[in-house]
Amino acid sequence: MNHFIGFCIKRPIAVFIILACLTIMLAPGMLRLEIDNSIENMMPQHDAKYKYYNHIKDIYGDNGKFIVMAISPDKLLSHETLKQFDRLIRDIEAFQDFNRSKEKERIGKFLSLLTRESIGFKALLDHFADDPPFQRTLERKVQKLFGEIDTLSQTQLKQLKTELLVVYELKRQELVDEILSPLTAEDIKGEADVLETYELIETDREGNRVIPETKSEIHQFKQRLLRNPAFKGVLYTQKPSTEEIADYGALIKFKDRETHRDAVTRELMAIFEGYPALNLTYTGMPVVYVWSVDYIRVDFQTLVPLVILVVIAIFYFNFRSLRGVLLPMLSLTMAEIWVLGLMGYLGYKITVMASSLPALLIAVGSSYAIHILNQYYNDFDMISRRGKEKGLFISMTRISLTVLLTGITTFIAFITLSTSQLSAVREWGIFSGIGALFAVFSASALIPSSLSVLPHSRPRHLRKDNSNKQPRKTLVVRLIGLMIKGANYHYRIVVIVASIIFIISIAGFAQLKVDTNYVGYFKKGSEVRKSVDIIGEKLGGGWGFDILIDSGKPNGAKSPEFLKFLEEFRQWLVNKKNKDLCISRTDSFSDIIKTMHMAMNNDDPDAYKIPNCKLDIYDYIEIYGGEDEDSDGRFDEFEPFVDFDYQQVDLLARLCRKEGQLVGTVEVNRIVKKMRRYLEEHIPEGASFNISGFPIMEIQVSHYLVLGQIQTLILSLVVVDLISILLFQRMAAGLLALIPMGVAVLINFGIMGWLGIELDMSTSVIAAVTIGIGIDDTIHFMNMFRHNRARGYSIEQSIARTLGVAGQAIIFTSLALIFGFLVFLRSQFIPINLMGILLAITMTATTFGALLVLPAFIRATRPNLRPPEKETWLSKYLNLSKWFGLDEVE
Repeated sequence: MNHFIGFCIKRPIAVFIILACLTIMLAPGMLRLEIDNSIENMMPQHDAKYKYYNHIKDIYGDNGKFIVMAISPDKLLSHETLKQFDRLIRDIEAFQDFNRSKEKERIGKFLSLLTRESIGFKALLDHFADDPPFQRTLERKVQKLFGEIDTLSQTQLKQLKTELLVVYELKRQELVDEILSPLTAEDIKGEADVLETYELIETDREGNRVIPETKSEIHQFKQRLLRNPAFKGVLYTQKPSTEEIADYGALIKFKDRETHRDAVTRELMAIFEGYPALNLTYTGMPVVYVWSVDYIRVDFQTLVPLVILVVIAIFYFNFRSLRGVLLPMLSLTMAEIWVLGLMGYLGYKITVMASSLPALLIAVGSSYAIHILNQYYNDFDMISRRGKEKGLFISMTRISLTVLLTGITTFIAFITLSTSQLSAVREWGIFSGIGALFAVFSASALIPSSLSVLPHSRPRHLRKDNSNKQPRKTLVVRLIGLMIKGANYHYRIVVIVASIIFIISIAGFAQLKVDTNYVGYFKKGSEVRKSVDIIGEKLGGGWGFDILIDSGKPNGAKSPEFLKFLEEFRQWLVNKKNKDLCISRTDSFSDIIKTMHMAMNNDDPDAYKIPNCKLDIYDYIEIYGGEDEDSDGRFDEFEPFVDFDYQQVDLLARLCRKEGQLVGTVEVNRIVKKMRRYLEEHIPEGASFNISGFPIMEIQVSHYLVLGQIQTLILSLVVVDLISILLFQRMAAGLLALIPMGVAVLINFGIMGWLGIELDMSTSVIAAVTIGIGIDDTIHFMNMFRHNRARGYSIEQSIARTLGVAGQAIIFTSLALIFGFLVFLRSQFIPINLMGILLAITMTATTFGALLVLPAFIRATRPNLRPPEKETWLSKYLNLSKWFGLDEVE
């Protein structure tokens, strides 16, 4: 380390060039960063339930990736409303069936306008008067790019062209698999021993829907809609007091492909917003993912500048000089660019957790710069006496080794999160650890190099006052004085109070719960929560369970007994007596059979049930005139509900969140257990079942959070303890190092337990962060305390001298961390808010732990932290002090 510092001081220009080259090389990687917020993508690929989740998607399609909409206009059954609804559906259908010739014609027609210098917006729309859907696309894109505008210049037309080409490419993907709505739905009718499908809204020869106009036509449409009980809660809702239609429902199902899904969802959302008269409310995992991406971007734009302002203020109040602000900020900026650029180059993506990474690295990295500059100013007079180069070398080598060790311990504590099975937690730990090392390297290289070329001028706060006035003590100095008194003279009280807090925290820790709820990440007033609540009330929610029930034999799903069991189970799921199951509606293969049976019995509502005769079911399927576009042996309408051999069915159960109630993994786990008990008791002999779906993935996330938390906590404490023992060559040092961190970690868990804050993906990393950062202050204190003892000072004197020198740097670094983490309160995500509060509290606890509790325990126990006089095997082979040269530092 001494050679490195010497190089930085003697070759500052070379250091500047190296740092600049690293920054220029890694900066472009930031442009490659993408945002990924999918819970499924965080799961370990080897997880059995995750594999099964993907397996059922191969058979039944992705039944969990859909957008569900409630359409609630003022005049529901009017020609104008239905006309608007039709335009909306036509706009969506463009992403389902790609008309290559039509789309190319549109683009070619638009490109012919690029030769003009400008064109009026109205003239642009008139140019496509024969193509209303494309007119609507132009209106959306012009509004998005330029707002209200009368004339478009050639440059603006070129910008518009880029947007239109993006839309063309998204349409070409044909990611929309199915659109289920009152205008696109088909029902089944039975005539002359033939079962056929028919459209609720007829189409003309050109394929355009014939929208009802007269009262009679609208009434007929209403009757067709109400005819099939399976449509209720999907295509329409009814007012509680009457049978009048309250809302239309629509469902947009996606194909099982991740590529471009977010971009297509964003286009669809823009389309929805273009129909305010329809009063649309929509949700579903694709929509929630898009909203979360937007919130992550907002966090990037707000948290980072706020944290920068906080650390700038801390730097200024600590050093009162321009270089005391600019040098740390420059080193932090470089470290930030390096870690984000590295993430981009390696193909890692930004998750909800990773959105906190830039702000966290600025807060954590500021401590290294503060300690280095604080040492420079403490040694200012010595540097003046020895000469700048020699004095600066002595000063920087005193602190740089300690900074390196604290950086390494922080890296190790963070990197323990890489043992997590969840990719989001694992990647957060890896890159926060790398970011800590980058911050150490940039601060240790830039600051000494810069100080070697800058004038060695005394800053204002160090200028001597020749007057006889007693210098006024700052608040920090007074606080350090109180801690010296507390540690040296009231240490018994400090130990007793710390022990009481420890016991109370253990009691709170015992009440800690693990819960994960993706929608719970968002605040109550957010669009996500409002839309989820509304859709939950009206249409039963936007996601749920896949309950796979295997009859045990091919064609078993055609058995009346098996289908009747399905119906009994479905009725049990939605029964008011079982409202604690939070299941709002179910969809199953049996719905299709009941509809067929009703159609073959002259649409008699009483015939909407499973027929008693097995041959009837076989005959219905045999005479059914449905389509099989993918030629897999199943009619297209059957594919979401039954497998190829008609042996296993997928019962879709919507999980509802009503009146703002969130169903987290604790509740989901209870629901799953109750469903399993019922199925185990009632399932027909020879049949079996399995339960999957997005809620099961959330349960698995919780499982891995608990497992990862235990592993990380034990591993980080053991590693930090070992480092302390090896560094100080004393077992007592390892035990003492655990005191501030152990108390702080337990305080965190205790607060969470007492206040009912669940352990989730974000709060699960707090223990590692606390240990990683808290050990820095502990090492700073214990290292300086050891050297004071080696110089012959008593324990009381060593505590006072250590707190007097190291205390100020520790307090200012802690303030930067505390206020930096409090900035997380501005995040759009509740877990990040809680993470900020809890980290601020734990940082306060580690600070008092290092500056008050640790010295009090040292005063009470009077341990020997001096290096062993006789060489032992430990000191011979595993002496970190010799490796890093700490014993040579004066």
